[in-house]
Amino acid sequence: MKEAVTLSNSKIYSILILVMLLWGLNVTWLKIIVSNGEPITIQSVRIFLAGITVFLILLLMKQKVFVKNMPWKYILIGSFFGVICHHAFMAVGIEQTTGTKTAIISGLSPLITALIAVIFKDTVMTISKLVGFLLGGLGVCIAVIQSFHEILNIELGDILVFLSFLLQAFSFIAIRRGTRTISPLLMTAYMLTIGSVILLISSLFIYPTSLSAFMTSDFQFWSIFILSGVFATGVGHSLYNLCIKHIGTAESAIFVNLNTVFALFGTALLLNEIISIQQLIGTMIIIIGVIVGTSNIEAIILKYKRSKINRKPLESSNLVNTEQQQEKIDSNKLL
Repeated sequence: MKEAVTLSNSKIYSILILVMLLWGLNVTWLKIIVSNGEPITIQSVRIFLAGITVFLILLLMKQKVFVKNMPWKYILIGSFFGVICHHAFMAVGIEQTTGTKTAIISGLSPLITALIAVIFKDTVMTISKLVGFLLGGLGVCIAVIQSFHEILNIELGDILVFLSFLLQAFSFIAIRRGTRTISPLLMTAYMLTIGSVILLISSLFIYPTSLSAFMTSDFQFWSIFILSGVFATGVGHSLYNLCIKHIGTAESAIFVNLNTVFALFGTALLLNEIISIQQLIGTMIIIIGVIVGTSNIEAIILKYKRSKINRKPLESSNLVNTEQQQEKIDSNKLL
């Protein structure tokens, strides 16, 4: 099932900014909900809710929930790396490291994604993209690092968080290839649902009583849980996968560092945390990185050079015509 609608880059960029807003706020939402029970169990139920949400969206849009020639290989690869591995390693690793280190590794994840996309020949790494990724990573570091001593000691949790983002990058390649034959919505629905079920069964096997533990949570928990599952994960991942289909893996990843920007403002609004001058400087560098990374400066320079080359023959022909006209005038004067 192929997409008939072609979206302009400006619309894709607007969608990506909206997704980053949802994901940035989700950082704060996750801080609240994972404190109510076993993280992997909560994550798996939340992702399952997201998968069911995407299936409901498909039904409301009167789209098929199953088509011939389903790309099961890419669905299972995306589900394994993007849902099971990413969330399992993240849930375990985040408990064994600091929020600062997690944010720094998260800031490097777009560059990791882009490099993997280059290896799999999914994109070409241009200078503007590379500068955009590096500026984004630098901006994240400036925004979150309070003490360099904290980040020098590498712990097991740091490795697990890094692996979670590294393995997730492979899922983006699978999504890019899988959405050549089915819609991003359908791809997202199956990925989230299959991955969350496997993740939930695994967590219940390890923590048998974990499901009943957080079911008794209060109204505030369930409100935030629904916001996170339905909007941040269900709608957010559907839109992000749509963007991957249209502009590519690396091009979409450039926007991921905006997570940090919206996460900082989210914690300020929802958790009453104070944003420092250092964090504001970091967010400005991140925004500049996104602008540079999506500017496609190389194409602009190439277009300018071509226009100059095309202009030269035109100028020379105009000069010849002018000289011929002048010769005619001179000859008429002589007569």
